[in-house]
Parts: sequence; C-alpha cells; structure tokens
Amino acid sequence: MKNILLALIFSLVPASVFADSWIYGGVATGQSDYGGVSTLSYSVHAGTGILPLIGVEAGYANHGKFKLIDSDMEISSVYFALKPSLNIGPLEIYAKGGIHSWSLSSINLVNGYNIMYGFGAEYAVYGLFSLGANYMSYQLDKGKEDVSTFSFTASFHFL
Repeated sequence: MKNILLALIFSLVPASVFADSWIYGGVATGQSDYGGVSTLSYSVHAGTGILPLIGVEAGYANHGKFKLIDSDMEISSVYFALKPSLNIGPLEIYAKGGIHSWSLSSINLVNGYNIMYGFGAEYAVYGLFSLGANYMSYQLDKGKEDVSTFSFTASFHFL
C-alpha cells in the first residue's frame, strides 16, 4: 500500500525535467520596447542541458515593427547563449547570456553583433511541457538604444 501511495504522489507531481533535458525547444510571444515604442514580438528557441546547472541555447527573435517619428523599422536577432539554471522541484529559474546577430531594417539594412542577456522562470505544467516568462535585453550598436523584451514562453522537453 505504501508503494502504491508513493507511486500515485509522484505521478501527480510534475518531475523536474529541466536540468536533465538533453533537448528542448519552444516558442515565446510578448512585447518588445525600442526607442520608447512597444510592439508585439515572438521568438523560437532550442537548447540542450550540457550539465545539471548549465545549458546552451540558440534561437531567433523577431522584435517587431517599430513606428518611430522619423522612420519605421523592423528588428530581429539570431542568438547563441549559455543558460545557467536552478531547479526547485518543477520550477526552473534561469539566466541567459550570449551573443546575437541583429538586423535592423528601415530605409537601409543595418547588421551587427553584440551581447544579449536576461532571466526568467518556467514551471513544468504537465510532464515534459512547461510554461514560463522571461525578460531579455538585446544590445545594438553603440549610441543606439537596446531592445528589451518581456515574453511568455511554452517549451517542450524531448529527452
């Protein structure tokens, strides 16, 4: 009876799969801010946990179309980041830091590389599926404002 009760308890509580996930992927949507203007943004990401406390992640972020006084522009990024994390049961608290290749298109197309960083949390809702939120900052060229993004995330942990 004791074994059946323990099995029932463990089957009802989501397992902490984040640190041991070999492969995960997901999507995010939220709001990006640039130059005092906010717009809808989205991103996709995929990663792997190389050690129990750190992983690597790559992704694409479309920060959105910004209607500024002097021009309209669209900003996007492709990034590669390290992702240290702390798991507390089904809750994962993490940070991200890395580099991103950004593209700013308005009248002229401008590209560059710079750093990106942020933090967030995810909760294992059901088995290998998790929901969360994060804040990211993507630095652009010197003298230009950074793009900051607040997003809600949904991820699936494959292995």
